[in-house]
Amino acid sequence: MQKIPFMKMNGCGNDFIVVDNREGIMDSFHLADFVRHVCARRVSIGADGFMMVERSDKADFKMRYFNSDGSEGEMCGNGARCISRFAHLIGAAGDEMKFETISGIYESKILGEDVKVKFPKVKMSDIVLNQEYEFRHDTKEYHFALVGVPHVIVYRNDVDNMDYYDLISLGKTIRYTLELFPKGTNVDFVKVVDDKNLIIRTYERGVEDETFACGTGSTASAIISSLLGKAKSPVNMHTRAGVLKIYFDLGKDFIDNVYLEGDAKVVAEGYILPDAWR
Repeated sequence: MQKIPFMKMNGCGNDFIVVDNREGIMDSFHLADFVRHVCARRVSIGADGFMMVERSDKADFKMRYFNSDGSEGEMCGNGARCISRFAHLIGAAGDEMKFETISGIYESKILGEDVKVKFPKVKMSDIVLNQEYEFRHDTKEYHFALVGVPHVIVYRNDVDNMDYYDLISLGKTIRYTLELFPKGTNVDFVKVVDDKNLIIRTYERGVEDETFACGTGSTASAIISSLLGKAKSPVNMHTRAGVLKIYFDLGKDFIDNVYLEGDAKVVAEGYILPDAWR
């Protein structure tokens, strides 16, 4: 019987199946189909995403991230913290590391059960503020940032008690507004508590649902909020499953020293068995 060693991890409630693929144990699989099966809740292990550590000639390791729908993503902030701790636990990296992703080289540092990830510089040219568009026959103001992956930020005063079905409906509408976002987008709904604390809920592209937390969404929302004069670094992003802390320095052409800090928990380890992917 073919068995694949794995760990189940979560970062602020965003959960992942993580596998060491440095020896190519996943190379014979059609990964999109495999990921869809093993990430299915109730009938398999279930997760928001699937990740693999692979060899890299540019960094300590390569992070490959897949959404639960089987699509390969550029990167994932909460996933980056989890895969960093995973790499440290399996001996693929030390306490401080660099890892390769589709969207660039990232750095991270192990802080006990927490991990602090440094993002590449965010270009001001990848940020668009104060836009308006008619979504669902209702004109809404939105902001956009590319922080490894695309994010739309919409401010609302009712984020903490926003109806789930309203969030899904509006999030899906914006996500699939392809004339604005040809590759789709994640959608973050944000409420400002004060200049150090924001409440956030996210509709995630690829998961096609609300997730308990989104690291890149929290990062994008903190940066956008600071550019709009609503927040100052470091910002505490209050997700549905805990608090993520975002650090950054605003510059003229770039946002530099961008860090995402939060937990990275190992909740189980074992083997993925054939019935999980059939």
